[in-house]
Amino acid sequence: MSELEEQYLRRAIELAKDNVAAGDQPFGAVVVVDGSVVGEGVNGVERGGDPTDHAEVAAIRAACRALDRLELADATLFSSAQPCPMCHGAAVLVGIRRTAYAAGGAVVARAGFALPEVAESSKFEHVEIDGAEEPFERWLRRARRS
Repeated sequence: MSELEEQYLRRAIELAKDNVAAGDQPFGAVVVVDGSVVGEGVNGVERGGDPTDHAEVAAIRAACRALDRLELADATLFSSAQPCPMCHGAAVLVGIRRTAYAAGGAVVARAGFALPEVAESSKFEHVEIDGAEEPFERWLRRARRS
């Protein structure tokens, strides 16, 4: 890891520490493109009562807004801790090329935060039902008109 990348990771840790001081959970994240921070985020789970308000997702949202695009294939995500399955999925969804994190799963678990493996925690069932394709067909029709 380069000295500059270490600074980004330290920034994520600082955000996490500040977030604890503000009364929320110890997670911070930074999205970097071409050597510039384009998004930062902290967990707002306690503050907002939203279990999905994670630092990585907040940083990805901020980066997408700042860049006015929905893909981040040229970005690196720096996180104070190992991302949970949801945050990992968000990073994959926008195409983030690399994620670097500081605290590993054991540290996160010792602090009382669950970090389930996706395979262990996923209980998804595909249910065949008429009309399931309709929203996607409408999306495609709309896209063709644009």
